[in-house]
Amino acid sequence: MLRPLLSGICLLALASQAQAQSATSPEQLFSDFSRCDARFFETLNTASLPAGTLRVAKQGAVTAPVVMNPLQEGGRYQPFEQPLVVNGVRLVGYQNEAMVLQGVGKILFWGFVAEGSVKDVTARLKPLIADNARVAPDRGSFSRVDIRRVGDPIGQWRTEGLAGPGVATPFGYVERILSLEKGTTETRTKIFCSLQGTVTPPLLQVYRPDLNANLLD
Repeated sequence: MLRPLLSGICLLALASQAQAQSATSPEQLFSDFSRCDARFFETLNTASLPAGTLRVAKQGAVTAPVVMNPLQEGGRYQPFEQPLVVNGVRLVGYQNEAMVLQGVGKILFWGFVAEGSVKDVTARLKPLIADNARVAPDRGSFSRVDIRRVGDPIGQWRTEGLAGPGVATPFGYVERILSLEKGTTETRTKIFCSLQGTVTPPLLQVYRPDLNANLLD
């Protein structure tokens, strides 16, 4: 009787170990988010997050944070019942919005609202940010910017030829930006990814698989 009992205990231990190894930490989830691509939504497929934090739902082949409607003012934000703590930073909500602006093009923002000043939040989270050597100060904010031309290979992004702060993305180009900037108060920081410019359905399909690729058409 002893041998089967020990075998059962070993199997339970191995199952618990495998579950622990597959669990996604808030830090890993944030690092995947900071890539500003589909990885964040793919990671959410299997992520197990603390109760009362980020609420998610299945969207096609991926999982995404729940908001009422990214196109509608007042329906783009999800407040968390409990903060999601990432490397000591308290994330208190998630925002997802999409719009078309004349003279600017299509713009999609998605990301978190954090407690704390831009400077403090950036200092704590920068080690987790993908390609963080390119995160640079920008008029009180911090950002990492890529650009691509429509027709470039779908996974190709350039770091030169950027439109620059305050300048609309040129027609035929798309900028991808990770930004940490002041929120509604000095003690709130917005941490956003964005795609802006000539955003095409094939690009949305690859980088925002949680959305209908023709959402803004």
